[in-house]
Amino acid sequence: MFVHITVNSVNAAGLLAVCANNADVSQCRQRFLSFPTYRISGGVATVEYRIDSGLLGDFDSDTLETAVSEVLNIWEDVSTLDFRAQGNGFIPFDVRINNYRSILESDEPLGYSPIVFDENGEIVDDIIGAGSREDILGFAATRFFTSSGGVIQNIFESQALINGYLFRLANRQEFNNTDEMLANMKTTVLHEFAHMVGLDHSQGGQINDFIDSSLTNADRNTIPILFPVAINPSLTLQRDDIASVNIAYPDSSIISGTASISGSVTDNGAGVKAANVIAYNTSDPLGELVTSVSDIDGKGDGNFTIPNLRPGTYVLKVEPIFSDFVGGSSVGIHPPDASTLSIPSAFYNGSSPLVSGLTIDQAINQVFPITLSRGQELKNINIEIASGGGSGGNGGNSQASFRLAGRAINKLNILQFNRPSRYTLRLRKSGSGPRLISLSTEFPGLISFSRNPVRIRGNQRSRKVRVTFESFSNFFETFPEINGSRITIPISATDSLTGDTVVGELEIF
Repeated sequence: MFVHITVNSVNAAGLLAVCANNADVSQCRQRFLSFPTYRISGGVATVEYRIDSGLLGDFDSDTLETAVSEVLNIWEDVSTLDFRAQGNGFIPFDVRINNYRSILESDEPLGYSPIVFDENGEIVDDIIGAGSREDILGFAATRFFTSSGGVIQNIFESQALINGYLFRLANRQEFNNTDEMLANMKTTVLHEFAHMVGLDHSQGGQINDFIDSSLTNADRNTIPILFPVAINPSLTLQRDDIASVNIAYPDSSIISGTASISGSVTDNGAGVKAANVIAYNTSDPLGELVTSVSDIDGKGDGNFTIPNLRPGTYVLKVEPIFSDFVGGSSVGIHPPDASTLSIPSAFYNGSSPLVSGLTIDQAINQVFPITLSRGQELKNINIEIASGGGSGGNGGNSQASFRLAGRAINKLNILQFNRPSRYTLRLRKSGSGPRLISLSTEFPGLISFSRNPVRIRGNQRSRKVRVTFESFSNFFETFPEINGSRITIPISATDSLTGDTVVGELEIF
């Protein structure tokens, strides 16, 4: 089924991981983990494709063919990718709900990479679930690979689908006309084509502003095209996008003379997974930022590589991957969890502890600068988060950036015998700025939260959360001693933006 060809080796950074034994990539053993790309031959990586001959929302096939060609040229202009329409450029039939499996779920390669236009979103609903068409603009993936001895080598074919339901003017009230909607469709295609050739999502360098909904229109234009959420309205690739595509498909005119920073993120010496590491160029912080996710190679050492940096002076920042970026919106091979959400949002300061609570402009003037010369490879930078990622702490830490209150904390909670009980937990913020607080207990089957994590925006002082306790009979199975006495269960709350942790007590009878 798979053609065996010579491999161009690539270091993993910003590329989609694939597990050869079909396990979850975060659980994949090292020898099965690979980061395949299309093979470069004769100085180019050729991707043969065909587009759907049907409609996409309000757009006809001629409009779509022109738009696809325009968008593919954008990636070609900054890499050695060469997209070629195979044959007449069209899939032989209109791909619809009754025949899409022969294209998107074929057992054998098609001989080209299909780009499917789901006219009304019916295919999206069928694949992902009813109602998905109202939220998902599209998806793309690598599909077939060359292999040798069970080890994946190169991408052989890939596929993309664009959801036409969201490209009907009647369903998109934010657009005034089809020209505006067409521009949005092109940015969606630009994003999805990156996944077709093996590029991963990027969190970029403005996640706090995104969470806090404080991005200006100008800032939106500096968000990477590969950000998991469609927020950049332009068709302009950012430096982070260009750096990523040139890991896989290097264009000498772009990478010549560039530098790199590599190292590891650790917590008390142990490798940290799912941290976003950002290099901000001090002369143009948002326009010249490049990122890498820690443990990008899956070795467990917390390794990161920030490639293709223009010579200049940089400051480094570490932050957690946003908790919403999971599944089809994931960044890197490790999904964020309770441990990774406690990673501080702080700047690297050389041999001194990390520095939190700074804006980018403040950090440029206050933290350790890294000056890179032409072609320099700066290695072995260690970002140790335990030495200064926020105030840290535990229960009773008066310096924490928030506190827990409400009936669910330090109160006697009386359980109902055969039905759940609900009490209010209040998270009160101290100081300014947003918070992103993750809640956890040792018994998630008995205690749950109405929202988790909990966002407190910059202009809010507190948020309420409903805490649900399962019935007395359910608790009794785990805690027989509850029949006649009280039990106390800790609840941990960690702010992923400051690193602060607070522990409260749930007292239950």
